[in-house]
Amino acid sequence: MDEDKLKGVFDQIKPTPEGEQAMLDRLLTMERRGRPMKKMKKLTAALAAAVLLLACAFTVATGLDQRLLALFSGGARDPGLIADGVVSIHHSRTYENGWTVELKQALVDRYSMAVLVDVTAPEGTALEGDDYFIRFSSVLTPEPEERGVGGWVSGSRLLEDDDPKDNRISFLWYRGPTSFLNAETQQFIGHSAELRPLWLGKNWVSGTLADFSQDKRTCTVELPGQDSGLEYQVGREIAVGEEGMTVEKLYISPISAAFQLTGQADDPRMWGPPGLAGVAETITLHMAAGEEVAMERSVSQSYDPVQGRGEFVFQPRQVIDPAQVTSITILGQTFSLEGLSPAEQ
Repeated sequence: MDEDKLKGVFDQIKPTPEGEQAMLDRLLTMERRGRPMKKMKKLTAALAAAVLLLACAFTVATGLDQRLLALFSGGARDPGLIADGVVSIHHSRTYENGWTVELKQALVDRYSMAVLVDVTAPEGTALEGDDYFIRFSSVLTPEPEERGVGGWVSGSRLLEDDDPKDNRISFLWYRGPTSFLNAETQQFIGHSAELRPLWLGKNWVSGTLADFSQDKRTCTVELPGQDSGLEYQVGREIAVGEEGMTVEKLYISPISAAFQLTGQADDPRMWGPPGLAGVAETITLHMAAGEEVAMERSVSQSYDPVQGRGEFVFQPRQVIDPAQVTSITILGQTFSLEGLSPAEQ
């Protein structure tokens, strides 16, 4: 096991710098002394076991279900960054049709929410394949005083199944903020979410596999009151097409990157093309250590045509430390955070 691989392991468990160096020095010193291969294999196995125990201990200490990290293709070097946004739910309901839906945990920041869901079919029903999806009704309370036209975007991701022939599957169901035309985007922080399963589907051809919609009971989840992200007032011009817009605000959390743009009233560039269509593919976060982080998906895009203002929310490919972001690139134009102080929340 070389030094780079060991450091990759340490990135996952985050020991103290002193502890990491001590473990690394001891193992590498023993290897350089020419220890017999069998002993080195035993030592490597012992280290791997210790890493696993530390990772499990971290999960227990933070209450984090590691399956939440499946939302990010790049994973997380420090899962502790999302600990403040994790909400335990532990809500289970068995319906008249014999199916059971259990809500386990939610991962939340200002602009996004993902819910870990276990679904169990009646005995004797095998849930095989990778084309299942689940739908929920979701209401944030209190609702905004001013209402316009709009809604929210949601979806689900089927998680890897350890036993494809059993009667149990798991999802990450996710949604963006409630966004309205002619009104402010409703955020998650400080709200409650009323969740109700609607149906389970298997591909778009087969349609509904299990219907829960006749049961009107909801599960109320109290969302965090503390925002895990940082917001910056930017106030800089960005070229969108042949004319400029203004980047008013930038928001970065461990699980989201969002910005607010102001253009003209009834500005067609907000939807494009040309303009902001496909903007997610152009966004890159630049980290203090030199790493670049691209976006995994678009979470939400809302627009106020009267003010000519748009809000765009994206999920990065990996969990990040907002304090380590030094700049952001949008449409090929890079905006530095140097000299900007996060707004008070």
